Amino acid sequence: MTLENEMTKSELSPFAAAVYTPDAAERDALVRFVAELSAGGIRVGGLLQEARHGPAGEKAGIDLVEITSGERFPINRPTKENLASGTCSLDTSVLADSSAAMRRAIAARVDLIVLEKFGDQEQKGQGLSEEIFTAIAEEIPLLIAVPEDALELWRERSGGLGETLDFTLENFRRWWQGVKKN
Repeated sequence: MTLENEMTKSELSPFAAAVYTPDAAERDALVRFVAELSAGGIRVGGLLQEARHGPAGEKAGIDLVEITSGERFPINRPTKENLASGTCSLDTSVLADSSAAMRRAIAARVDLIVLEKFGDQEQKGQGLSEEIFTAIAEEIPLLIAVPEDALELWRERSGGLGETLDFTLENFRRWWQGVKKN
């Protein structure tokens, strides 16, 4: 059974895990989905990731970008030492700063919160975990990118509730249409 088949319930949940693999064909599906909804007047809040590149095109880090304001949070800037040793270069203090963007979206009761992603910190119950589960408790629709290898942990943390979607624009659209009807 594919993840897409799990979406056939009569009522779609107001939150969903958009499951991706490292070689996902539609890597930009969340960005395109957010742009599409925003252009249609849907109030979307939350955070998207954007890779940063150096002058020669090399990967130079990752920013979280607040959807509503465009504010950037430089969460990952690998040093030569990080690159050589393969160690993590996540700046957890900047990640903590980015939680304000999620809290603003919750306080504004936006139509949809999008978060890219349920990362290592969230998998440990840290990072943006509190904001993720506050949005769910507040019944604000939430679409969160979840790596395939963390799907079982996500299901455990979310109580087995919510939808599970393949990481495609069409699946996001279908889920959103169902959420809007409820």
